[in-house]
Amino acid sequence: MKSEPTSDHRVTTIMKDAAKSIVPLIVLFVIAPLIYQDQFLFFLLAILLVCTNALNIVYGFTGYLPFGFAVFVAFGAYTAAMTVNLLHFPVWLAVVSAGLSSVLLSLVFTPLLRLNGAYFAIASLAAFEAVYNIYQNGALRNITGGPYGIFPKVPYTPNLDYITVVLLAIASSLLILFIKRSDFGLALQAIRDDRYAVETVGVNTLMMRTYAWVLSSLLTGLAGGMYGLYIGFFYPSGVFDLTQFSVLVIIFLIFGGRGTYLGPLIGTVILFLLYQFLNLSFPNLYLLVFGVIIILVMLFLPDGVISVLQKRVKGVL
Repeated sequence: MKSEPTSDHRVTTIMKDAAKSIVPLIVLFVIAPLIYQDQFLFFLLAILLVCTNALNIVYGFTGYLPFGFAVFVAFGAYTAAMTVNLLHFPVWLAVVSAGLSSVLLSLVFTPLLRLNGAYFAIASLAAFEAVYNIYQNGALRNITGGPYGIFPKVPYTPNLDYITVVLLAIASSLLILFIKRSDFGLALQAIRDDRYAVETVGVNTLMMRTYAWVLSSLLTGLAGGMYGLYIGFFYPSGVFDLTQFSVLVIIFLIFGGRGTYLGPLIGTVILFLLYQFLNLSFPNLYLLVFGVIIILVMLFLPDGVISVLQKRVKGVL
């Protein structure tokens, strides 16, 4: 009989796959910017990759789709800006605070996880609107800036910010790999496939979904904190952007392939670059094109474009 792999062997295999999986990320964020010199483009690409990976944890593995996912980006951005301005935190501590505050917000919203399907998606969108209205409130102008926006008082260090967010993007991608290969990831995928069957064997599905929800919010909050400090000034509508940080991220994940390692990377890179091109060249058509793409993918590649590659390439896909 074939013996089961030991835990040490599993860790060794994961580490080898992790080392190989870093290569496309280095090419994307280190080599490509040397050719196409637009730091903000690649910075935003890294932010969106972190968000797509974060969504992959809660939607790709558990099947729960939060339409109001952008709330954690915005909450992280505002927390970082306010802790710098009001509490005079150093930048690194402000970013950490952004991640932790998003975790606290996710814990506040954990009752939503008791809902299923469209009810959960709509409820998350309602939560997004509630938080947005708080930051939009002119009565809180001295704290949040209200509708007039907020200006984080931080030194201008674009290169350091870029390196930091690239490291965060790499870390988030490696986290997806470890989750996919772990018992935790297998449990989440089982919940996605048949939650009621998993509950019959004694698994606390609500607790497992909560772990995924909290971990997802941590990554997104860190990304939001970095984004808010990097752009230097933003309005509520700028960071509470459903199109960029919810709709596009969902499209990226579905297009690439949810519940996989390379799916978020493939979907984010291809569609983000296509989005930038269409938005500049055909500003009235890009939403139509994206809609057609998603319809075609759902019809012919329901598991994303990664499903085509998985038939030909074995490994970390």
